[in-house]
Amino acid sequence: MTDYLLCKTDEIPEGKGRAFQAGQRTISVVRANGKFYAMANKCMHRGASMCEGVIADGGATIRCPWHNWTFDLETGRNVIDHDEQLRMFPVRVEGDQLILSA
Repeated sequence: MTDYLLCKTDEIPEGKGRAFQAGQRTISVVRANGKFYAMANKCMHRGASMCEGVIADGGATIRCPWHNWTFDLETGRNVIDHDEQLRMFPVRVEGDQLILSA
């Protein structure tokens, strides 16, 4: 795995997301309940950008902005069909920097 310095933590507001290029991957990072979650940026249903998704269920899930497919932020699993899953990536905070491992 390679580490990527993404941004300062305050550049992603609570309840919002942002897309980043990490090598050849586009990764969505969202902030919910003060925690950061990194996932593949494309919804597997129709390819919508997950960084534009809606944080829901008290910060536990993210909904695809196009068709409301809903995914658990901890696991990436679709809340209806557990066989459908977004790829999740480790992300950590060091000081005020957000670092992704991909």
